[in-house]
Amino acid sequence: MDREAGPVQMIYFCGGINISCAMAANNKQYNAFYRQHAFLRQNSVLEFSLKREPIIMLDARVTLLGGTGFVGSQLTYHLSQHFSEVVLLTRRSQRSRHLKILSNVQVQETDVHDSLALEAALQGTDIVINLVGILNSSGASGNSFADAHTELTRKVVDTCGKLGITRYLHMSALHADAQNGTSEYLKSKGKAEDIVRGSSELNWTMFQPSVIFGEKDAFLNRFAGLLEIMPIFPLACPDAKMAPVYVGDVVGSMLNATTDSSTHGATICLCGPQDYTLEELVKYTATTAGLNRKVIGLPDFLSRLQARIMEWVPGKPFSMDNYLSLQTDSVCADNCERQPTSLQAVAPRYLGKGGGISGRYQTHRRMARR
Repeated sequence: MDREAGPVQMIYFCGGINISCAMAANNKQYNAFYRQHAFLRQNSVLEFSLKREPIIMLDARVTLLGGTGFVGSQLTYHLSQHFSEVVLLTRRSQRSRHLKILSNVQVQETDVHDSLALEAALQGTDIVINLVGILNSSGASGNSFADAHTELTRKVVDTCGKLGITRYLHMSALHADAQNGTSEYLKSKGKAEDIVRGSSELNWTMFQPSVIFGEKDAFLNRFAGLLEIMPIFPLACPDAKMAPVYVGDVVGSMLNATTDSSTHGATICLCGPQDYTLEELVKYTATTAGLNRKVIGLPDFLSRLQARIMEWVPGKPFSMDNYLSLQTDSVCADNCERQPTSLQAVAPRYLGKGGGISGRYQTHRRMARR
């Protein structure tokens, strides 16, 4: 790292709880950390099992853009166990209240689309991680695909070059392609990839996940919420294919890449162990949630009609650009290594009877911006 190395702190796992040697020697600090860990578990921040082996606390600052969302919250917690300082840049700090209890996590309100504000916020950073992504474009400032994906990436890459920051992790999407993407979402993600790859100064790593699932996700929980109120469910693009990947596997891959130089210049595809059609996933969600529902796959012309109508509904649950994205199967090529965690190993925990209400309620609140 560019910063002068400070003391290395070894962390051990005692009974499943991370405690540093210093914390173990100080009962007051240990008790505070234990309460912190319990709080994070209750709020579903911890999504993958921690190995019982020593890890190194590195004296380095990691700055995340888009770090207060579903993936970012998980990643932030685990980064805080490996790096001395983690900074989250956000326009709404109240969305990250659950992360403020981490002593080495700083939540900073910043308009990342303002180049001067971004430069000030990235001063002293060793690693930048860009997780910013939107599924629907709007006319609001910073909320178009071009602004959120392409232009923001350009500003971040330029700022990294100006400040001498060389390590950069970028969250993209499977089959992002500036020229041949089937939707504006995929094209804008592809343009962002081109900007990153065009930098001669960055040691970058690109991540291309399929749809990501886990407790409090906005994928299975969204369908579960709709299925609860719709006994007959008309499903657009039922034959679209995807390979749902567990958020814990995504976070684990990104965490490993922060210190693995072999990932410099690498594009990592992230798919779960099995491919599904969208219809199979929706039916699985209904069955797992204990809902007896009739799922009717719509032909293409009705799928397009549904998209044109639904994009005018508040919250835009389905849009023409979503429809166009689904024309490209979100599955990995045969030469991409699959991630290990299956849908069946995790989804019943939060979709099953008695286990899914909290996750879906929180998802609905986020969708309603409350």
